Amino acid sequence: MNFLGRRKFLSLVYRSTASLATWPILSHKLLCAEAGISSEIQNQSQPAASCWLDLCLPFVIQDQERGLNSELVLTSDTFIGRDGHRDGRDATEYQLLLYEADGTPLQLAPTKGNLTVPAMQTTVIPLADLIRPKTSFWGGLTIRLRPNGRESMHASDLFSSAFIRWQTATSFDNVHANPDPPQWQIRKPFHYSMPFPALSDYQCTVAIFNPYDAHSVGHIVMRDHAGTSVLDHAYDLMPHATLLVELNRPDLPCDACAAFGLTQPITPAISAAKMERISSVKTDAAIEMQSIAKDGGILVITNKDSATKNFAYMVIRRHGVRRFSVEHPLHVPMLEPASKASPSVAPLDPDGRFKARNILYSPLLFRGKRIGPITLESRFHLSTGLPYEETLWLAPFAVDQTGSVPWMASSDQKIAAQLNPGQWDRNTIRLGNEQSCTLNFSRLSIPSDFAGGLCLAVAPETAHTFMKVEVRVPEWGAHAFTHFRPGLRAARTYQKPLQRGGLMTDYLTAGARLQRRDSQILCDEFIGIINIDDRALAGAPVLEVFGPAGVLKRIQLKTIPPFGCSHFLLSALLPESSYPFPLSMRLVDESATLLMSTVHLDYVRRDLALDHGSDRFSTFSDAGCDTKA
Repeated sequence: MNFLGRRKFLSLVYRSTASLATWPILSHKLLCAEAGISSEIQNQSQPAASCWLDLCLPFVIQDQERGLNSELVLTSDTFIGRDGHRDGRDATEYQLLLYEADGTPLQLAPTKGNLTVPAMQTTVIPLADLIRPKTSFWGGLTIRLRPNGRESMHASDLFSSAFIRWQTATSFDNVHANPDPPQWQIRKPFHYSMPFPALSDYQCTVAIFNPYDAHSVGHIVMRDHAGTSVLDHAYDLMPHATLLVELNRPDLPCDACAAFGLTQPITPAISAAKMERISSVKTDAAIEMQSIAKDGGILVITNKDSATKNFAYMVIRRHGVRRFSVEHPLHVPMLEPASKASPSVAPLDPDGRFKARNILYSPLLFRGKRIGPITLESRFHLSTGLPYEETLWLAPFAVDQTGSVPWMASSDQKIAAQLNPGQWDRNTIRLGNEQSCTLNFSRLSIPSDFAGGLCLAVAPETAHTFMKVEVRVPEWGAHAFTHFRPGLRAARTYQKPLQRGGLMTDYLTAGARLQRRDSQILCDEFIGIINIDDRALAGAPVLEVFGPAGVLKRIQLKTIPPFGCSHFLLSALLPESSYPFPLSMRLVDESATLLMSTVHLDYVRRDLALDHGSDRFSTFSDAGCDTKA
């Protein structure tokens, strides 16, 4: 193992405050410096008109008789300045538009479908309350939101404004709604993709929702890790309808509750007409599941030029276990891959260091990490999506709580065995067009009882959502999925708006729980924070905890050294506290750029879920009221 001490590491990292990080395994002037972007932050006043923006929840379901209950969680996280949530002058208006699986609108009472939520007063809406007098429902949901505050502005972060939480007696998950700003409501072809895990281990069911008034027409393609097509189905999805496809059995009808591991009903929960529409996918090619069952692959959903796009969630359930996790793909405008250099040439400088165009991050790297009676283990599912060039190169490395590098892929001889032939080239991962791979850290040369961050140096640029994180608890037979966080270049963009109040870090997660019964912990949070700042700044973050009435606690956390990744148990930070409701958590820092992701732990259900977290201004500059893409 190649271990770099923190002092030596930092001496290699920093050149000057005017340039960005040079990691010890990377070449000079990476990230923003390559693009000529200064690391100095200048807050900019941006006129921000108030307008309605859209979110989509592709798989909304309620069936109490079969034990599946869902809730909407509204965070109302748009407010002015650092503490604009405190005086009650900022709020967000929400409109809820529910559609049955066949596209039929569900009429909601005005008091149910329209509400105003004060800033940072976490509001939970049981789906059962929305659909009454109905007792069961499944389909899609469009959420419209508009800030209503002291200044005119649009929503600052569409990723953290609304969430859905699914829960059964044995499992749960919560995932953010998908942004659909006007810039992307266009009839152009999109490449919508994500990696999926081994179908020999998991049942993967995809719910595809068309939120528009026109048909969504295109193809659903599955490829193995090598990029070979193993399935190509055409689809024609009616307006506002939802389609279910089980990747393990794509030609058969799929029951909505069965996707979550619940028993099939004696009487189908949906009508024959809806089932006919759901199963009206035309088969273009036969599928031999053995070709992908061994190790997984990539799912690609495309739409035709003149048709609307759609949104999807993937429900991932381990065979024979009633525990599930939910994750989503990412839209990319359809482009032909164009290589600037021969794809056979690795992006290395003369000294063999990787010439990165960006670094993606996750503070959820665990190897045999003990937390009381359980152990956390991590796997990572990496994919290209639609790459900007013919080949995507990746150089993964890990950081610990001191900012040292205890593991690098380039020096681990075990990593090649986990990749397909041709995907390991010059000690670097090489993925061709629509290829993918899985890294199982329980089988790599990293210390046991490890908790830290995984950094993906990439060339060319790629999207963080194509890189999935899986965390497992072997003692529970439980698993959960989420994805990476974007790099420093994106963070610097988020820091510019004047409405932010000058904070370098303003990060939000939702759906947290901290519950006790006497001395027993029922629900807890394991919070991962990684310092990605390039200016040799230690983080001094404050964690704010919010409930239905606003802020509950402010906790000064310990210092996070440059490039360090630390973890905190919420129960240890608040040793006397217990709350009967979901919480939102906000991480703020005045000087350093930090990222936060959380592991939700439910000791009653013996299950976990993940929240990747989001900067409170992540969509402010790119997803506003202007309809121009």
